[in-house]
Amino acid sequence: MKRNLLLIALLGLFSFLSACGNASPDPGMGQNLAVIKGCAACHSVDEATKIGPSWVGLYGSQVQLADGSLVIADDSFLIESIKEPNAKIVKGYSKGAMPKISLTEQELDTLVAYIKSVK
Repeated sequence: MKRNLLLIALLGLFSFLSACGNASPDPGMGQNLAVIKGCAACHSVDEATKIGPSWVGLYGSQVQLADGSLVIADDSFLIESIKEPNAKIVKGYSKGAMPKISLTEQELDTLVAYIKSVK
């Protein structure tokens, strides 16, 4: 009997974890991650001036880079900027100011979901 209950519990846990893996990234978890990984120390969510660009209304906006070119702050731009912080520098900000941060793909997706939600 105990063995059957354990098997049922393990199957339930497996189903739950599988569903979580397929769920959309949670912006709330991304907000927590931004604090834990230190992102919130340099990026504001209230238009305050900090070391890095504000995340308010960033997603989908046109961003001018230090070289004068323009890009859209979409998923690929955000992911590249997080993975390779010196690949494209936003005008008015310094190269080398953002450290490379080690994130899993799930953490990266969650952080991007949070940035998208900051209006």
